[in-house]
Amino acid sequence: MKKAIALVMAACLAFGLVACGGASSTATSTSTASSTAASSEAASSEAASSEAATEAGVKTGMAIVSSTSVSDADADTDGKAQVDSTVAAVLVGEDGKIISCKLDVAQNKVAVKADGSFDTTATFKSKQELKEDYNMKGASPIGKEWYEQANAFADYVVGMTAEEVRAIETNPDAHNGPVDADIAASCTMSVTAFIEAIAQATENAQALGAFADDTLALGLCTEFSSSAVQPADNEGEGLVQTDTTYAAVTTDADGKITSSIWDCTQAKFNTTEEGVVTAKDETIVPKQAQKEAYGMTKASEIGKEWYEQANAYAAWLVGKTAADVAAVETDAEGHNGPTDADIAASCTMNVLDFNAAVEKALA
Repeated sequence: MKKAIALVMAACLAFGLVACGGASSTATSTSTASSTAASSEAASSEAASSEAATEAGVKTGMAIVSSTSVSDADADTDGKAQVDSTVAAVLVGEDGKIISCKLDVAQNKVAVKADGSFDTTATFKSKQELKEDYNMKGASPIGKEWYEQANAFADYVVGMTAEEVRAIETNPDAHNGPVDADIAASCTMSVTAFIEAIAQATENAQALGAFADDTLALGLCTEFSSSAVQPADNEGEGLVQTDTTYAAVTTDADGKITSSIWDCTQAKFNTTEEGVVTAKDETIVPKQAQKEAYGMTKASEIGKEWYEQANAYAAWLVGKTAADVAAVETDAEGHNGPTDADIAASCTMNVLDFNAAVEKALA
């Protein structure tokens, strides 16, 4: 409405100027037309700014909570190197309440042999990707699969603030499932990691361009980044490493990206020739949270840290579709960084996994 009124006023002003000028010269007419266009542009810009300010409170957030578990191998049983990373993506209104929520878990489990070796050809799917293959339904007291319960809990927190999410009660005597009857009928599995991830995502959400009626999506992509197949290759120790890339994406009615967030977790485990498995880090800190501590700046040819490059690339994707993301050209001889000059000055690191995660989110 403001935009329409501004345009009408600008038109009336132009008409008044032309009427008063009578037989004005071409130069005067050109000046008047330029003035009219400028007025219209200013009015449009003001209206757009007003609309943007109104939507500025709509924020996109993502957070990851990880835990590791290990067991040693012996002659009869394989050991394991496992990381469970729970990720929550949220769209948050200017009142601090969740508008939309998506949940997933990257459960990357690697079997370790008695000699400390492991299969480096293993592939990983998130729990949302596994769907019925996760095979929880048979053991569930409510007969629901993991993704069904996760989706029900994600719907349950819509309308809540971070504080209200943290206040959700769980039953320690029943797998830490929620006690509220409104959700207990649809979700009985542990929600403690969900609660923490959702609360963090809501608290760290930022205005990145999303609108309240946009569609929120979440995609994960895991790569096996082992540096040693046999323990002997690494002075008696093997290294099991899985890197998971996360993409939180919002799109408009035309399928164009309005906001996106890129993050990554790296889980590393040592294995010995005796089949002993040890997690290298007590806690898995996402790269976005590490900031300068990740230590990429010195090695970067453009002098930018990982999170700076990731944020620049994520912002560059705004306005693009899934097809556009799939068509992004990368430099195979330059760490698979993007070749487009508009982003190459701000991001030179590998973007293939993030692109794959975005494509999964938008599939």
